[in-house]
Amino acid sequence: MSDLANAHTLRASSTQLPVDVYFDPAIYQLEQERLFRNAPQYYGHELMVPNIGDYHTLAWMDHGKMLKRVESGVQLLSNVCRHRQALIHKGRGNGDLITCNIHGWTYDNQGVLVGAPHFADNPCLNLGKTQLVSWNGLLFDAKRDIQQDLASLGVAQHLSFEQYAYSESVTTEYDFNWKTFIEVYSEDYHVDPFHPGLGNFVDCSELKWEWGRQYHVQTVGVKNRLARAGSQVYSQWHQEVLKQYQEKQPEFGAIWLTYYPNIMVEWYPHVLVVSVAIPRGPEKTTVITEFYYPEEIVWFEPDFIAAEKAAYFETAVEDDEICYRMHEGRRALWQRGESEVGPYQSPTEDGMQHFHEYYRREMGADFVKAR
Repeated sequence: MSDLANAHTLRASSTQLPVDVYFDPAIYQLEQERLFRNAPQYYGHELMVPNIGDYHTLAWMDHGKMLKRVESGVQLLSNVCRHRQALIHKGRGNGDLITCNIHGWTYDNQGVLVGAPHFADNPCLNLGKTQLVSWNGLLFDAKRDIQQDLASLGVAQHLSFEQYAYSESVTTEYDFNWKTFIEVYSEDYHVDPFHPGLGNFVDCSELKWEWGRQYHVQTVGVKNRLARAGSQVYSQWHQEVLKQYQEKQPEFGAIWLTYYPNIMVEWYPHVLVVSVAIPRGPEKTTVITEFYYPEEIVWFEPDFIAAEKAAYFETAVEDDEICYRMHEGRRALWQRGESEVGPYQSPTEDGMQHFHEYYRREMGADFVKAR
């Protein structure tokens, strides 16, 4: 390897993160201030509440807030009664009014208190409301200009939820740092050696990257026309996809969008998945995963959904092992006061490098100088 190549590798490696950023509580607090205070906060998709009057409480917020569909659209309301701070709903449902059945305090669908039994005058204590903005039906608070962040996204048309329906959400708790989850999601180097199922579904030799200041996208091809499955679980998934496409082939094997710092949107044939990695502490992360399918599949194709989710979670469990092994190795280094980094493999790890560059930029010059 030439000296020039060595110099490039060293510069690339220098953007990687030292091991203390995965464990130090002070750095975790700095991330909350510099990365998450004004980050895009995702709350769910409009498809969670498709009909007027529908509500959907957010389990990852301990059901303290709910999405509520009204004639003007979807709003985010507090799900905590203003009288004795009790949760009102839990789960999903529909109603013309929002009533806490403990004392009968009742709100309209805008969160305005309309009834407080045995009070001579209405206390005028309304449910809190958060202003939302929408991108492809994905609902965020209004702190960031989501449209501007994703205005140049080339794959946006493929991430359309038109004629899709919500299926379910899955919550997973992890004992590792949130950045580790994003790093594994942001690289394809491990796909062929570590994912026999996924590695025979997608073709990472056809990897294409797309870059934005606040995101990156990986697009990969279909492996060998799905002629050979890499696992029994993926064999069923191959069959279901081929049945849907018949003589045609899917245009892509997968599209993976990472919207910084912690939101992921995935496209697979007839599937859209939204995931959020929520930091809970230096070594605690909650991941919310939402599944969406075309309406006719949700209504009439349970075998397709079962096969897709089985394949998805087979790969997810394998990714979990990678995350934990990286976390355990870094913790061993951190506990003995050492830090090690290695080079990025290009092009398969370019997304990880892009994420690290974003992280250093947003954390600020004083953080970088301190490393």
